[in-house]
Amino acid sequence: MYLKRLELQGFKSFADKTVLEFRKGITGIIGPNGSGKSNISDSIRWVLGEQSMKALRGAKSLDIIFAGTQNRKSLGFAEASLVFDNSDNSLPIEYQEVTVTRKIYRTGETGYYINKTPCRLKDVLELFMDTGIGKDGYSIIGQGKIDEILSNKSEDRRHIFEEAAGIVKYKIRKQESEKKLEQTKLNLLRINDILTEIEANLEPLKMQSEKAKKYLNLREELKNIEVGLFIYNIDKYKETLNELIKDEEIMQNQCNEEEEKLEKVKSLKEELKETIDNITLQIEEMSNSGFESQKEIEMLNSDINVAKTKITNNTENKERYGKEIEEKNQRIQELEEELKQKEEKKFNLKENREKFEKELKTKEDELAKITEKLTSKELEIEGYKKQVEENSDQKYELGTEINTQKTNLQNYDKRINQIKQEITSNISELDRTRMEKEELSKNFYEIENSRNKTLKNIEEISNEKNEVDKKIKTYEDKIRNIEDSIRMKQSRRNFLVETEKEKEGYIKSVKSLLKDCENIKELGKGMHGVLANIIEAPEELETAIEMCLGASLQNIVTDTEEEAKNLIEHLRKNNLGRASFLPITSVKGKKLEKAKLNENGVIGIASDLVKYDKKYEQIILNLLGRTVITDTIETAIKVAKQNNYTFRIVTKTGDIINPSGAMTGGSIAKKTINILGRSKEIEKLGKEITNEEKKKEELLKEKENYENSIKNVIEQSKELNTKLQEIEIEYATEKQKILSIESSIEKIEKRIKTLKEEKETIENQIKEANNIIENDDKQIEELTIKIEELSKYIQEYAENNKENQKYIDDLNFDITNLKISVSSFDESENSILEIQERINQEIENNKNSIKDKTEQIEKIKQDNFNLEENIKEILEKIENIKETVKNSGSKIEELKQERSQKSEVLSKQEEQITEKFNVIEDLKAQLVKIDVKKTKIQEDINSIINKMWEEYELTPNAVENYEKPNNISATQKEVNRLRNEIKEIGSVNIDSIEEYKNLKDRYDFMSEQRLDLETTMNKLRKIISEMTQIMKEQFKEKFKVINKNFDEVFKELFGGGKAELKLEDEEKILECDIEITAQPPGKKLQSMTLLSGGEKALTAIALLFAILKINPAPFCVLDEIEAALDDVNVYRYAEYLKKFAKDTQFLVITHRKGTMEVADTVYGVTMEENGISKLLSMKLKQ
Repeated sequence: MYLKRLELQGFKSFADKTVLEFRKGITGIIGPNGSGKSNISDSIRWVLGEQSMKALRGAKSLDIIFAGTQNRKSLGFAEASLVFDNSDNSLPIEYQEVTVTRKIYRTGETGYYINKTPCRLKDVLELFMDTGIGKDGYSIIGQGKIDEILSNKSEDRRHIFEEAAGIVKYKIRKQESEKKLEQTKLNLLRINDILTEIEANLEPLKMQSEKAKKYLNLREELKNIEVGLFIYNIDKYKETLNELIKDEEIMQNQCNEEEEKLEKVKSLKEELKETIDNITLQIEEMSNSGFESQKEIEMLNSDINVAKTKITNNTENKERYGKEIEEKNQRIQELEEELKQKEEKKFNLKENREKFEKELKTKEDELAKITEKLTSKELEIEGYKKQVEENSDQKYELGTEINTQKTNLQNYDKRINQIKQEITSNISELDRTRMEKEELSKNFYEIENSRNKTLKNIEEISNEKNEVDKKIKTYEDKIRNIEDSIRMKQSRRNFLVETEKEKEGYIKSVKSLLKDCENIKELGKGMHGVLANIIEAPEELETAIEMCLGASLQNIVTDTEEEAKNLIEHLRKNNLGRASFLPITSVKGKKLEKAKLNENGVIGIASDLVKYDKKYEQIILNLLGRTVITDTIETAIKVAKQNNYTFRIVTKTGDIINPSGAMTGGSIAKKTINILGRSKEIEKLGKEITNEEKKKEELLKEKENYENSIKNVIEQSKELNTKLQEIEIEYATEKQKILSIESSIEKIEKRIKTLKEEKETIENQIKEANNIIENDDKQIEELTIKIEELSKYIQEYAENNKENQKYIDDLNFDITNLKISVSSFDESENSILEIQERINQEIENNKNSIKDKTEQIEKIKQDNFNLEENIKEILEKIENIKETVKNSGSKIEELKQERSQKSEVLSKQEEQITEKFNVIEDLKAQLVKIDVKKTKIQEDINSIINKMWEEYELTPNAVENYEKPNNISATQKEVNRLRNEIKEIGSVNIDSIEEYKNLKDRYDFMSEQRLDLETTMNKLRKIISEMTQIMKEQFKEKFKVINKNFDEVFKELFGGGKAELKLEDEEKILECDIEITAQPPGKKLQSMTLLSGGEKALTAIALLFAILKINPAPFCVLDEIEAALDDVNVYRYAEYLKKFAKDTQFLVITHRKGTMEVADTVYGVTMEENGISKLLSMKLKQ
């Protein structure tokens, strides 16, 4: 096995992906200080699992990731991979090539991979265990490892020897086993404590369990019998209850039908009422229609006036546009005539130009033939002549351009004068229009001020009128609500009075007796009535008092026992049933004293909370003197416990706690009548009806007074609305005029702006033309001077060569004149083309203007047509309004008659509602009677169900398997016998059965656990002992070999001498210190600590080689370990390294020349770019 490759990316200074290929033998890594050589060693250590950032020369884990430079951004991760050749299967993995990778991200996430498969650090460490490769092994040797050998700490030095001896894996396993043993001891101790505690509780719990089982058997037998008895009673009650429910359903259906009929009648009443209101509103609207119609007619007339004004304005604009179109057409004719003349001139120029061009060509050909025969001097003169000719042409072209610009200037001046005239004309028109607007605005502002003032007054009076209408409606709503309330209360009072008269709600015997006492005065002598009528309870406590008294509310109060006896005789004689009596002379009561009633939520003693006559005090004390009322059931329970359940407690909602501890409660059916508060409610309703009738009379009077006081407001509102209509018509007319003038002003201002912009553009063009003329004049002047100079020279030459030259000059003269003529034709043609283009553009502009004006005229025609049609429609509308006003009188009479008829129907419906309400109240009274019976039966059923739940936690749905008894008497005796037997057993702990079972199971389980732990402890002790023995034997054996190798390597590196390793205590071979002694040549044997720095380093190197010799690592990284050696020792070190390279692959980081010389491959590390390491490689041997 050997290291094939190291791959780095983002690791410290290696920002880019870097690959170092390794071969067997020695690979050297060289480079200047700070270039990043040691980062390669750090990367190998990091991949092999190094966790200490100090060992990697960093402060925190993120320091490993490339941090960036001035020119490069930092990276988000670092990655390093070691690739091993595992063809000899040295590593315990079935791959020929093994790649170990470690990654870290800037987020802090890190991971290990073996052949790209995620794994744990432990997997990496186990992969290389006892191979010599690892972060703590001897495969990576730097200055730190040398320091460990030289260290005075035995644990630092021993670790290297233990790794070489191959006992590290045994040591780690032994430590793990010792930890497990210690944990097992603690677990055994805890289990023994638990078992001791369980044994103390097991026997007493067993006795309780047997007693509880006997109790449960008796209890189950009692349950089977008693539940059957409960079922029998419940079924009996339910049969009676079902009959009552059927009767109640029939009554309720009748009641519901009547209520539905009542709702329908009420709905019809509301609809009819709404219809009457709508008719009234229609009458009011039609009454005001004359006024509204007049207002609308005036507004329509205003619209007609506005439309006529628009038609007049449109007609004026149409005439103006027509005149402008005529002017434009005339101008187009003039321009077309001018264009025709220019076209004829252009044709004539073209014919003459062709003639002159033909003659010019002939002359030029003749001149060319003569020129060929001329001497060099003549050619020079001809060149000058040609130059003169070209200058003349250029001069002529410039003159032509000046003439063109002058022509343009004349046209510009002409157009500017036209623009000035147009601007002056438009400004005059603008001033006139503005003055007209100013005059109109004065009148308009006066009208507007008057309109705003009127609107403000109308708004004020409208607000006042709205308030008036709202107040009147408020009066009407209040009166209607009071009437409805009086009607409902009167109906309710009549129902209660009738119910009281018929003694509804009382049991049959009491009801009959009370009626007889009213009819037979002698019989009623000494009788004060039922208890419900002699006490008065606060409304919020009525439920509590009623639940507290129960059936006692119907007890009859008498003066003495004698009256009570007479009444009982009357009941018996007439077979009227039974009743309870409360004689004032015999019934005595006692008020609750010394009770603890300081709890929040206690309202008070019931007898103190009701009102009654003083003569009934003993009766009230007897019934309510030992009853306390509280706000909630929670408070009631607290008070009951504090007082040991010595008196009765009732809550505001009717829940009861009896002195026996029994509790009664739940929901209470809502009742239509209540005998306790009935008399009180009759009296209360009578007072309320009287008060509301008084309120109604007061409101009617207030409404009448208020309506008289607001007549002025209504008249003032009508006057202001009439005035506003007149102002609105005038306001709309004037506003339309101003808008029309403002539109005209806007158009004129827009025209003036356009003309000024055109003038500014032409002025700029004039400046530009003047500049062109000035520049052209200068150029002409310069060309004239040049022509004169050249002409003078040519003239001198011509004097000397008159004969030949004369003919050439004549030709040149003719050619020049012909060119000038041709050029003048071009100029004239260009001028004509420009003029034609300008004329065509002006014609196009005029045509577009005519088109726009024509469209405006058509638009005006259409607008006028629409306005005239609109006037016709408005006139028709005015006629329709007048017709409608004429017919409204008869319609109002019809509506009034219809309102009167519907009002009669409304009165009949109100009577019908009252009748229906009385029928419903009668039905409800019948329902109350059924409800009383139902409630009594339901309470009996609930009492049985509650008892069944309290005793056996059973509900009626869960008793299907229980049998009902045949003999009720015998069954009751059996129940009593079983209860006595249960009572004799005494107190019972039911939970003891389950507790005993659970405790016994736990005891058995813990006993098994104790046995397992004891077995485990024995096994662990045996394993620890065996591993210790193996470690001692293996360490002792390897130590002897290392000692021998150390002496041999020392002699070879030092060239003689002696070195030895000693164990300070061979009895404690796995813990004792290791002493290193050395004797360099020529010196005496001494401790390593007394050697010089170089000798120490070489001695440490010798020891490392001795370890490698006994257990060669597949590869070894040496990071500048020879730095302290002199050159002679460096060469010795290098030679020895070379010997070792046969079995171990070396990666040497060095600055020393001697070490570099023995390397097979050399990598150079440099920093071409600041902060970024780069590699240069060189292979030295094949």
